[in-house]
Amino acid sequence: MQVTGSVSGPHAGKLEAYSTGDGASFVPVRPFVAGETVTVRTRLDVAGAPGGSWRFVVAHDIPITSAPSQPASRTDVPGVLHPASAPALAAPIVTVQRDDAPTGGDFLLAPKGTTGKAGPMIVRPDGQLVWFHPLASGEAFDLNVQRYQGRDVLTWFQGEVVDGHGEGEDVIESSSYHTVAVVHAGNGLDADLHELQLTPQGTLFLTAYQGTRWNLTAEGGPANGDALDGIVQEVDVATGLVMYQWDSLDHVPISESDFGAPHAPDSPYDYFHVNSIDVLPGGDLLVSARNTSAAYEIAPAQAGRVVWTLGGSASSFTMGPGTRFWFQHDVRETAPDVLTIFDDGAAPAKESESRALVERIDPAAHAVTLVHAYLPPGGLLAGALGNVETLPDGDLVVGWGTTPVFTEYSPAGSLIYEASLPAGDDSYREYRDPWSATPTTRPSVVLSGSGSSTVVHVGWNGATGVQRWRVLGGTTRHGLTTRATVRDLGFSTSIPDPHPGALVVVEAIGRGGSVLARSSLVRP
Repeated sequence: MQVTGSVSGPHAGKLEAYSTGDGASFVPVRPFVAGETVTVRTRLDVAGAPGGSWRFVVAHDIPITSAPSQPASRTDVPGVLHPASAPALAAPIVTVQRDDAPTGGDFLLAPKGTTGKAGPMIVRPDGQLVWFHPLASGEAFDLNVQRYQGRDVLTWFQGEVVDGHGEGEDVIESSSYHTVAVVHAGNGLDADLHELQLTPQGTLFLTAYQGTRWNLTAEGGPANGDALDGIVQEVDVATGLVMYQWDSLDHVPISESDFGAPHAPDSPYDYFHVNSIDVLPGGDLLVSARNTSAAYEIAPAQAGRVVWTLGGSASSFTMGPGTRFWFQHDVRETAPDVLTIFDDGAAPAKESESRALVERIDPAAHAVTLVHAYLPPGGLLAGALGNVETLPDGDLVVGWGTTPVFTEYSPAGSLIYEASLPAGDDSYREYRDPWSATPTTRPSVVLSGSGSSTVVHVGWNGATGVQRWRVLGGTTRHGLTTRATVRDLGFSTSIPDPHPGALVVVEAIGRGGSVLARSSLVRP
């Protein structure tokens, strides 16, 4: 392989193999020069490079200098849970307004805002807290259950929000809440908050943003302006190598944006704003861009060519009645040629309320028809965020974006579940999925009162298999006897114990009576 920069000259480097065994990345010893053309010559058959040779231009990187936009949160206000067994958690309380849903599984969200601490969180359908991981700084986005190396894992983004995009890292955590991997974007970029999709091959698709010099005259801006490139990367989780990168500026013209270019010199033009990636069965990618109000099928095997555009100003399809959407998020293919879309409809407001859409595309006829539009309770209108999840039984879970509400609908459109975070909070997405976990930490126990009015407060952050709690007390470590056994009520489990003795231990009891864990010895 020969790599030559038009300014920097020949570049030495090494090939580093992917853990998937299907390729490698060339890692140069020294960086290229901004603006130069780099020529690559190989003897390999490379997609989009006839004869194994190709050229690319190195972008002028424009640093994003805006300050993070995390709001100040309060933990001393109504709507914050301070469990007696773990008062420092300070999790926002989830309030359930309706629960007629037959589907099992817990709800996964990542609350942020002004009430309580920010972090990934799991709650039961009744709103009871299962697990909360408050972050010391920054915010969490997109908590989800995925598969990695044949096992269920939790995944989420954590970091700062700068000018509407994330600067941070993607976390993969096991069912014992141990970190399996922390994935960073490659090529000098930061991972963005909008998407992290694991594949069966052990790779992860993520979004990233890069400010670069760009001609903005097509949208009324300067010829030497600044634009934000919406980037899709596939990263090998085991090695951290970038296996694939797609750049919106190379494939989607800025003229497709719904917003004119800014004239302020320190305000990069976010014309595209990538916010979801769905990996299609044939290997193509379905990419959503908020600021063009369009979704794109992209063919990585054809040098990232845009196969078709759905919506926006350059749609490849005739949009049937009710199918037009604005500033959408979370576009997914749930069946061949059937898509779900969260239609924000704002901001600015283009519709009176947001919608969760199911649409069918006909590639041969270049037409789109509306299968169903799910409407929110109370006419909610989200200015950003939001998602639609299709459950195995056909129910749809909808996170209503910048509003604090999330819901579940039957396939026929009936509202069968509704819950909300405190006013002023929201979650980028909400999912409902089965999750089974056993932490390696011990249950936490706090005693209150004294003598005959002693109460044992117990909780086990993240445990899902506890059926009952058994309180043992006595005067010596080896003389403990059972004082009480009660049903698990999550972090709300409090057990009166009129005779606690000098020592107290609490055991978590699972199905069949097995002891899952024991707390430390606690003295009244």
